[in-house]
Amino acid sequence: MSVTPLDSAAKLPRDFEGMFVEEFRSHFKAPTHLPLSVVVGFPPCDSLGARCAGGFLNVGAIAYATAHNDGKLSDIHIVDAALTPSLADSVAAALRALSNTASVPFGGDAESVPLVMELTAEEYPDSVPPERRVFKAKVPRYNVPFRYATMPAAGVDAAFPFTARLAGVGDSVTIAFTVDANGMIAPESLELVRATYRDFVSSVLDALGKTRYHPAYLGDCPVATRMKQRFLFKVPD
Repeated sequence: MSVTPLDSAAKLPRDFEGMFVEEFRSHFKAPTHLPLSVVVGFPPCDSLGARCAGGFLNVGAIAYATAHNDGKLSDIHIVDAALTPSLADSVAAALRALSNTASVPFGGDAESVPLVMELTAEEYPDSVPPERRVFKAKVPRYNVPFRYATMPAAGVDAAFPFTARLAGVGDSVTIAFTVDANGMIAPESLELVRATYRDFVSSVLDALGKTRYHPAYLGDCPVATRMKQRFLFKVPD
């Protein structure tokens, strides 16, 4: 598990991540049954990263929260990237318990700092420092060709917001999401990675909700996968 400030310019106390993960681990209960369905590729992959030699089942969740000087957490939000609701619920419960005990005060100069916490599978667990480990699980790897999901030929029709057109501003919006085996985007998996204006984000989310992708394939089987996409809005001439 990693704990980093959402704003790359913000600084966390040196030992904050280790203390946070240790306290999180004391409250976290791994689900006894965790069906996995999201596949990601492993190298070697082609130059575009769209086709890989094989794939493995992904497990993990992404959490956002604001840490306060008194040890409390607010605005807790979980991104269910691996489509494992039981794991997402366990992460949320552990963060709420951690906040209730107020056992990890932020201790920085700022009164609060937004955090992003990533619970992800590590290919080489022995290389992960003990203070960052949460739980161990054996995840299957498949040595059959894997192909990531792709957009439909028509693309994703994200409209240029009318108010932004009038103001003469553009934007770049990056969204991460999970495409299920039917080519549809799972709403609980949506994660805003980067953007400046809310109107552009709303336009992209609306378009993604109406778009059906070509699903990923592991061998001949359609599977769910995680991907990231950037949408560029240039000011019309």
